[in-house]
Amino acid sequence: MKKFISIVFASLIACSVFAQKKPHKIDVKINGVKDTTLLLGYHYGAKKLVSDTIWVDKNGRGTFKGDSLLDGGLYLILTPDYRYFEIVIDNDQQTFQLETDTTDLTGHLKVTGSESNAVFKKYQEKSAEIYKIRKPAYDRLKAAYAEDTTNFNKKQLQNRREAIERDRQTVDSLRNCMIAYENEIIAKYPKSLLASILGCTHEIDIPDYPRDENGNITDSLFKYEYAKMHYFDNINLGDERLLRTPVYESKIDDYFDRQLFQIPDSIIPQVDFVMNRILEQEGKGYEGKMYYQTLHHLFMKWQNPKYMGFDNIFVHLMGEYYVKGKIPARVANDTAYMNKIQDRYAKTVHNQIGVQAQDLLVYKMGKDTLDDHFGWTRLSLVKSPYIVLYFFDTDCGHCKKIIPEWHKLYQENKLKEKGVETFLVYTQTDMEKWKKFISDQNMFDFINVFDPYQNTNFRTTYDIYSTPVSYVLNPERKIIAKRLPPETIVEVLNRELEGNNKQIEKKKK
Repeated sequence: MKKFISIVFASLIACSVFAQKKPHKIDVKINGVKDTTLLLGYHYGAKKLVSDTIWVDKNGRGTFKGDSLLDGGLYLILTPDYRYFEIVIDNDQQTFQLETDTTDLTGHLKVTGSESNAVFKKYQEKSAEIYKIRKPAYDRLKAAYAEDTTNFNKKQLQNRREAIERDRQTVDSLRNCMIAYENEIIAKYPKSLLASILGCTHEIDIPDYPRDENGNITDSLFKYEYAKMHYFDNINLGDERLLRTPVYESKIDDYFDRQLFQIPDSIIPQVDFVMNRILEQEGKGYEGKMYYQTLHHLFMKWQNPKYMGFDNIFVHLMGEYYVKGKIPARVANDTAYMNKIQDRYAKTVHNQIGVQAQDLLVYKMGKDTLDDHFGWTRLSLVKSPYIVLYFFDTDCGHCKKIIPEWHKLYQENKLKEKGVETFLVYTQTDMEKWKKFISDQNMFDFINVFDPYQNTNFRTTYDIYSTPVSYVLNPERKIIAKRLPPETIVEVLNRELEGNNKQIEKKKK
């Protein structure tokens, strides 16, 4: 009896496991293609990745199949010449048939057994129809705005205005027609991938500026602030299928690159705003795919920023998310990866633009002689309003060019007389080489220092992994510029000094 029960129990488990398996099976027939391979790919942000490859017979027939469901997303079926048509995978109904031909892969596509793809196909047809009608009006508007009207008479100008208004109304009417159609899809199929994609493409309606009783705008930043806070209102940040489309990543980039003031202090709070909103909507904590893939995308986006100071965003991402453990367990448990993150964070957190420069206790060379007036000093003891902190190595070929170049510009622009000191830090320990370099270049108007025992940890504090490296410190000893070439340092200092002079003059008045 016990043996019988065990057999029955085992059978039930096997049936249960078998029942849970939900395979995918996509039959494809493409007329005009034979005895070759087809690729099943998918969008992943700006990338297109391959999911599967099959062989099609002499009739252009083949089947993409597997024992498990495909992850939801916008997929592509590619022919050998890399032409493709798109299909949606957005639920567990992944057994269906597709037929088309090479003369028009998308236009001639027929779908059987997939309501999602039938709806998607109708949407593509509607979109193509609207585009075909809209394009001539749009092209005329584009030409009209580029037209030179210098020699137009009143009649010609009037005719031009009327033509522009007609075409604008046509374009607006067609756009509204398409939006209405898309809204119908969203209302009828709210859980579909197409609905989520359309949500990404719909712009938010921004109210007009608030005005007083006389019609004057009372808040000039209202539209900016509204767009900043409501940009994602139409986007389902909990739908991980959007990761396998081209629209979500581009929407994230548009928000951070074009919708926000391009300064780190404006961007950093919005990073936290977006990540928190994803946490709320996805509801999977730090394990959520939308959460981590968005975090990883932003991490890579600002890992090597184009503009000075934008590494502050990268440092914030490391410190606030990776170092604090706001990441999936699989990432947190990757010791080698996390050690790299923590090491990078330690080397960048103290030298961001806007932070207080770390003090240095170093050995100083006298101004007039190489043999006397040596002694210990600190960066914090420098009295001049501005400091250019330069790290160099006597054996560095680039340093041999850049440091003399900076010295020449320093003297030509009379920066010392204007309140700028150069704190020149030798990064090695060979005192004789150091003394010879300073003497050969006659740089006794600099504060020449080095760390003979390498006790100051300057390589970490100031992220010195190569030389030369420059920092510009203001009177409060905050870093206002870094890693700039000599001519740009002069520009920064002149701008700062000019601003200070204007403030002094203003106070006198």
